[in-house]
Amino acid sequence: MKRQRATQLRLSPLHLQQGLFAVLALLITLVAGQQFLRWEQSQQPEGPSVSFQHPTQTHFSAATSGMADTAAMRMMDVDQHQTMQDMPRQERWVF
Repeated sequence: MKRQRATQLRLSPLHLQQGLFAVLALLITLVAGQQFLRWEQSQQPEGPSVSFQHPTQTHFSAATSGMADTAAMRMMDVDQHQTMQDMPRQERWVF
């Protein structure tokens, strides 16, 4: 498949100028529309606003983990020795 170059498309400077003008007109229209909506919203009286409080999740955990797992996590001294049976079971993720 051959690629056409810009010279083979025969884009005249007039076509380029018209295209750039159309893009500029569209951009100005969009910005003016946004400013109009902002001005219109600021003119409306403040009614009762509805706000939703969503709980923020700070971490992800396995579906099988319960609240008991968080109690098993605690700070230990570096010198303190613990066997493998005393350690909490590490969760494994399979995707």
